[in-house]
Amino acid sequence: MSIYDNSIRAFIQVIESKSNLISHQDWDELHQLSSNFPEDVEEISEIIENWLQFDSRNQILQAYEQKLEVISSSSSIDLDKNLGIANSQSPTKPNQPSLPYKELLDNSIKKNSPLLNPPPPKQQQ
Repeated sequence: MSIYDNSIRAFIQVIESKSNLISHQDWDELHQLSSNFPEDVEEISEIIENWLQFDSRNQILQAYEQKLEVISSSSSIDLDKNLGIANSQSPTKPNQPSLPYKELLDNSIKKNSPLLNPPPPKQQQ
């Protein structure tokens, strides 16, 4: 995986596990961004990195950097070896995206956003 793939994966993990760090205003911005994400993973990664640079998103940035470090250290594998069952290789050609990151990111934002998924009302006892 490239550093760009890892970046997107780390951000998705933050959205899914640390959504409480994201303000309603930030969720609104993420929805706007996700509707305009390009297909290119490098461009998506740059958009994410730029979005995280605001001081108000410092906690999100820290969570992202922690996830990125874990992903990067776990994905350092020897790519010269056949990694599949019976020495099979990936059907994905080199330099082609293997996952639709644009869709994964968009779905994660929609699934975890309190703007689209408000919490159920508390029952009075």
